[in-house]
Amino acid sequence: MTQDSFTPAVRPGRDVWDEYLATAGPLLGSMGAQVRSLITELDAVRREGSTVYLAGNGGSASAASHLAQDLLKGAYDGSRPLRSIALTDNLSMLTAYANDCGYDRVFVEPLAHLAAPADRLLVISCSGTSANAVAAAEWAREAGMRVIAVTAGDGGRLRELADVEVNAPTKDVGLAEAMHSLVFHFVT
Repeated sequence: MTQDSFTPAVRPGRDVWDEYLATAGPLLGSMGAQVRSLITELDAVRREGSTVYLAGNGGSASAASHLAQDLLKGAYDGSRPLRSIALTDNLSMLTAYANDCGYDRVFVEPLAHLAAPADRLLVISCSGTSANAVAAAEWAREAGMRVIAVTAGDGGRLRELADVEVNAPTKDVGLAEAMHSLVFHFVT
């Protein structure tokens, strides 16, 4: 997704809301099996007492942080919380690894220190091609972790690396991010 492909949604003479709903509704409806797979995977994390590590860039970093909070606090069922850590939440750590190891390793390095094979990596990337997200997924697979990819469009490289993929079937980044948010709120 490039900024060159951006088309503003709000323009005079259009019923933007109806157009948006007409587009989003069927796309969300097509994601049911993927959402059920995500719920099954997250339930396994809770039952095992494992941890889900979340990562993303830009808006996806914010989504990772929000989802980690909702999983730990919002999805608490009274018996066992779903342990979740957003690798995007520690700015000092991110910038230290970016400076010392390169930006493509900002998620790999903390995973190498924190994660266990029974843990999961949930990586959010609309393009599915972000170098640091792909590197984290590759590392997680090599470490024996399961990978959950939340993508859009063709899913990029993350589709190939994912054990579970939730794909917003659109190239419109704004719509994809909105669909991701709806899915995240639904599962928590």
